[in-house]
Order: sequence, then C-alpha cells, then structure tokens
Amino acid sequence: MVGILLKQIAIMALLIAVGWVLRRKNFLSEQGTKELGAILLRIIIPCVIVKSYIVPYSRERLLELALSAGLALLGFIAAMLIAYAVYGKRRRIENFAAAFCNAGFIGIPLAQAAIGEDGVFYVAASVALLNLFQWTYGVYIMTDRRDAIRAKTIATNPVVIAIVVGVVLFVGRIPVPEILTSTLGYIAGMNTPVAMILMGTYLARVSWRELLDRRAYSCVLLRLVVIPAVVLVLFWLLPVSNTAVVMAVFLAAATPVGANICVFAQQYNSDYPFSVVTVCLSTVLSVVTVPLLSTLAQALL
Repeated sequence: MVGILLKQIAIMALLIAVGWVLRRKNFLSEQGTKELGAILLRIIIPCVIVKSYIVPYSRERLLELALSAGLALLGFIAAMLIAYAVYGKRRRIENFAAAFCNAGFIGIPLAQAAIGEDGVFYVAASVALLNLFQWTYGVYIMTDRRDAIRAKTIATNPVVIAIVVGVVLFVGRIPVPEILTSTLGYIAGMNTPVAMILMGTYLARVSWRELLDRRAYSCVLLRLVVIPAVVLVLFWLLPVSNTAVVMAVFLAAATPVGANICVFAQQYNSDYPFSVVTVCLSTVLSVVTVPLLSTLAQALL
C-alpha cells in the first residue's frame, strides 16, 4: 500500500506543478481559479460521492458505511478538541486550520489509489462530516457567534446533498441507468487532476519566503503530525477488524489543511494570506508525512 501511495503522491505532486505553472504564467487567471474551484466543489466531488454509492446493497456494506461514519466522527472530535485546546478562540485561523483536513481534495484521491473504489465509499462520510462541522463549529470559531450558523447553508451544500442522494440510492437499492453511471464516472475521473491543479494555483500565490512563517509551522505540525498520531492511537485501541475502512478514514484524517479555510477566511474577514500559507505549506510537507504515517498505520492496524 505504501508503494501505491508514494506513486499516487508523486502523480499528485506533478499535477500540482502543472497548476503552479498555469497560474504563474497566467494561463489560468484568478477568476478562472475561482471558477475551477466552484466546478470542483459543486459538480465534480458530488459526482465522485454519488458514484461511490452506486454499488450492490448488502448488510456488510451497510455496516462498513456505519463504521466509516463512526470512525470519521471520532477523528473529527479529536481534531477539534486538540485544536481548541492549543489555540482556543485567541487564534481563530490556526484553530480552524489544525481542526479541519482536506478530506475531499486529497483524501478521496489517496483512498481511491490505496484501496480502490471502495476507498471513496469509506471516505465519503468523512467528507460529509467535514462539511457539516466546517459550516457549524468552524463558523462559530471564525465568528464567535452562534447565530452566524445557517441551517440553509448546510442543507444546500452540494456535498451534503450528494451524500443524501448516494445513501438513498444505496439503501433504497434504486437501479441507476448505465448511461447515467457512465456520465458520473467521466465527471468523477476529473477529481484528482482538477483538485491538484487547483492546489498548484494556491501554491503560486505565495512566495517561498512566506512559507517560512514560524506561526504556520506550529499549526501545520499539529495538523500533519500530532492530530493524525492521536487519531491513529484511538483507531488502534478500537476492536475493529476491517482494516480497509480504518485505513481509508485514517488517510483522510492525515491530509493537510483543508482548502476551504481560504473561503472562510475571506468570508469572515480573517487572515486570508496566512490561510493560504497554511494550505500550501501543509500540502508540500504532506508529501513526507502522509507516507510515513500510512506506513506506521499499516504496521499497527
């Protein structure tokens, strides 16, 4: 599995480099980057999730779905508690960055590469919970106001809708026409290249000097090493025999700072330049941390 992950990370790094060049050479404008991000979040990732649920129903599958959701919930609770214990409300942007991983952009491709299509099925719950917590607890952290949390925003989130549609199709055993499944497959196949190219455009926004920000390193260390290590120990202590599900959810938990932090920083007038640095720095360093942590996880689980 580690060899597969290293190969996938190398491919992802090359795609990130393509995005960096496209933005640096202005082949892809700032507006184009925003529109590409909107397509990824509103169309591509939802298609990836829905397609992952178009599988034959079985009791075993249903239990795997419940297990993945339970593990993801445990991982997020641990991450949020640790981030709050370290940063509290004093340093909002660091709290948000440490608490929330990049389960969608990076977690899905990694799980898909390491485990196959089943990996996407297992990680889908992590992506759904990530969005739920970001738009509730995350908004509260950014604003210190409970009234800023809007149920409509959560209910109309494309990823949340995709999860609901996927679960209904799966549990309801609803047949999906092959032409629709193929269309979803073609769109879902765009996930890794588009997500990584987009990450490259984020990297192009910052200089190497900005990546040396000491404040960012402590936050990124928490996100890439401390929190995944705690989550790994928690998973190791659980009497769970389904290693594939545990590994998929753990891979998602070990991913770098979620790119959505930039959206939240802009929307709630927080430190946007620093949010971009945390995403870029953690993405670069995850090339080292994710393979090391996955090796450790494979030995323990």
